[in-house]
Amino acid sequence: LIARALLQAGPEITITFRNAEGLEAGRTEVRFKEVVVGKVTKVGLSPDRERVLVTVKLDKAVGNLAVSDTRFWVVRPRVSLAGVSGLGTLFSGSYIGVDAGEIDEPEIHFTGLETPPFVLRGEPGRTFELSAQDLGSLDIGSPVYYKRTPVGRVAGYSLDPERDVLAVQIVIDPPNDRLVSTQTRFWAAS
Repeated sequence: LIARALLQAGPEITITFRNAEGLEAGRTEVRFKEVVVGKVTKVGLSPDRERVLVTVKLDKAVGNLAVSDTRFWVVRPRVSLAGVSGLGTLFSGSYIGVDAGEIDEPEIHFTGLETPPFVLRGEPGRTFELSAQDLGSLDIGSPVYYKRTPVGRVAGYSLDPERDVLAVQIVIDPPNDRLVSTQTRFWAAS
């Protein structure tokens, strides 16, 4: 039984997060595309007590997720002006989300993201970055319109201190992404 368990075991990885809110050893799941691919086995502090170390046991079938560019984050309820996300976690509890990497370089130590990524790999559409002086009424999830028809959404934003502007990331869904060219202009239509 021991040999069988060892042969069927997947890789054990460590993910560091800023805090352990919603994470419990033996209970918190790791999900890729909403499929459970592992479980948190241990939650502890780093030696300097600045970060939280989360040990995860991945299933053997998805051992190829443990590569250097894979991203991990904690999915929990989040409230913003664009709405509520992660509502399902109110009943199931928080879990760790995964965005599979593409590089074939194995890794066992990861730094978790504090917020979900703007766009997941393999998601349809194209991402563009716009510069704005202020955010106005935009928020993550705000729609992008073309001729009053929704064609995309605001995926995220961040302050660019070097240029003193906001960098707003948008995603335009296919096939509308082909309409964007160097002549395309964007403006806030709130």
